[in-house]
Amino acid sequence: MKLFAVFVILKSPDGGEAKILKKASDLNNFGFFQRSSVDEFLKFTAKIITERTSVGTRSSVKEQEYLAHVYVRSDNLTGVVVSDQEYSNRVAHSLLNKILDEFSKAVPSNTWNSLKEGYMKRSYEF
Repeated sequence: MKLFAVFVILKSPDGGEAKILKKASDLNNFGFFQRSSVDEFLKFTAKIITERTSVGTRSSVKEQEYLAHVYVRSDNLTGVVVSDQEYSNRVAHSLLNKILDEFSKAVPSNTWNSLKEGYMKRSYEF
């Protein structure tokens, strides 16, 4: 069981491009020269899945050998976990709940739209 990346994303309410607010990834299983390509693939996949998932919905989507678990809350705050196919759906969605709750406590919701992509004042480890 491997967990490759965790994202906190703000889904645009008007259908525009989603904005990554925080990302944590572990790409040590990939070769040095592959890591940037894998990182871009993971970011792209997380954004696309966020944009295509309805508000208030949870889902798990298979993309190549990865499984992306996504949860879009009613306030458009979205969590995405990218793992291998052996990673439990229940565990992934529990992790998403915890991460989104902690993020919303640490960063006031009235500041989410003004944050630059990739911003976060404290980092999470998983």
